[in-house]
Amino acid sequence: MVKQHDRPTLATVAERAGVSIKTASRVLNGEKHVASTTAAKVESAAEELGFRLNSAARRLREGSRSPYIGVVLSDMGDPLQVRILARLEHDLADRGLRPVVTVTGGDPDIERSFVDDCLGGDMSGICVVCSQPESADLYARVAGQAASAKPGEVGVVSLDPAVAGPGITTIGADDVAAGRRAAEQLVRHGHISIGVIGDRSLIESQARRFAGIREVLAGRGDIGWRAYLETGAHDQSSAKNVVAALLGSRAAPTALITLSATVTMGAIDASRRLDQWPAVVGIDDFPGADLLDVTVVDPDVDAMSAEAVRVLTGDHRRSSGTGSIPLLTSANGLTPVRLIRRGSGEESPRQVAAR
Repeated sequence: MVKQHDRPTLATVAERAGVSIKTASRVLNGEKHVASTTAAKVESAAEELGFRLNSAARRLREGSRSPYIGVVLSDMGDPLQVRILARLEHDLADRGLRPVVTVTGGDPDIERSFVDDCLGGDMSGICVVCSQPESADLYARVAGQAASAKPGEVGVVSLDPAVAGPGITTIGADDVAAGRRAAEQLVRHGHISIGVIGDRSLIESQARRFAGIREVLAGRGDIGWRAYLETGAHDQSSAKNVVAALLGSRAAPTALITLSATVTMGAIDASRRLDQWPAVVGIDDFPGADLLDVTVVDPDVDAMSAEAVRVLTGDHRRSSGTGSIPLLTSANGLTPVRLIRRGSGEESPRQVAAR
C-alpha cells in the first residue's frame, strides 16, 4: 500500500493499476497498442496518486531538447526590457519554446540563484536581456557552444553588452551609434547647450551611448555640455528630480539627451511639472512616445530577438529578421539603430525659447 506522504513513482502507479512498470510507462508516454481497459487503469491510478512524469528526465533519455528558455531581466519598469521580452516570447512560441523569466531587481544573488536553477533544471538555454554588473562572470561557466546547445547543455545568448566571452553569443544594438546620432540631431538644429542625462551605475549600454555623444561634442569648444552632464538618474523618479534641477537653473540647457527610456519619461515628467520644454532626443522608444512627439533613437528589437532565438535553437540559416532593419549589418557587427523624428528633437533653440 502506498503511504499517504510518499511521492508517487512510476512503480507505485504500476502497482496500483496492477500492471508492469513497462506497461505503465507505455501508457503514460502516450504509446499506442495498449488495451483501452489497461490504459484506463493506469491513467486512473496516476490521477489518484497525483503522479506526473518527469519530462526533463524523459527528454534527457531521448536526447531531445527542453522547450524552456531562461530569460534574465533586471527591471520590468524598463520599457526596452519589456519590449524585448514580449518579442522574445512571440518568437520562441513560433519555435515551440517557452520563456521562464526572472527579474533580478538589482540583486545579483537572485540572478546567481536563477542561473543555478537553470543548470540544475529543465532548460535548453539562457537569454540575458540585462544583467547586474556583478553577475557578468556567471555565464562563462554555463555557456555551451556558440551556435547551439546539445542535450544536457545550456547555451547562452546575451543582449547585454556587458555579458560576453567564449561560448556566449552577444547580440547587441550599436549603442555608440545611438549616442552619436542623438547628439548629431541636436547639433544639426543649432543647440549649443545640451544636457546629457543618464545612470551613475555605469551600465555598459549607457556607457557606450555616452561614448558616442562624446565623439560628437568633445571637439566642439562652442558647445556647452559638460556643465549639464548628470549621471544620477537611475530611475524615473531620480531622472525627474535631476532634470527639474537643470531646467530650474538660470542657465538651463536648451536641449536634452536622455540615455534610456526610463530617464526620458522622468525628463518629460519634469518638463510637464515646470512647463519648460527643451528639445529632447531620447535613446530607446517607449509606449506613448509617439503621442508626446518625443524623438528617439531606437534599436531594432524585432531583429535582436529573431537573431537570439535563431542562435538558441541552433538554426544556422542566416535570417533576414522580422524587424525593419537587416540583422547585424553594421560595420562593427552590431544591429543598427534608427532615428525616429517626432518633433521634440527637431526644435531649434529659438523655438524652445519661444514656448
